[in-house]
Amino acid sequence: MTEIPESADVVTAIRDGLTRLLPPEDLAQVDLSGLDERTAMLSLPVDSAVLMALMNELEETFNVYIDEEVAFSFESVGDVSDYIRQRLTAKAHRLDGP
Repeated sequence: MTEIPESADVVTAIRDGLTRLLPPEDLAQVDLSGLDERTAMLSLPVDSAVLMALMNELEETFNVYIDEEVAFSFESVGDVSDYIRQRLTAKAHRLDGP
């Protein structure tokens, strides 16, 4: 059975990933404790390399594929969470049946 994470779990995974991936000078620019679903992706000090590394971590954590084009289209942290949850819900329906 495929487990669907709560939105808060995805937000926590993003926060944890950014803590690991961002260099200290970039990490100092963002208050990760205030990161939530409404946080704009463009407000984060994330370049394309860090974004792709973060998406790779999320793929491994939640066992879901995130297309590169989709990764660059996310406007908010909530968009990332919604995408992961929708993909896993669809996967669960395919694997577990109706």
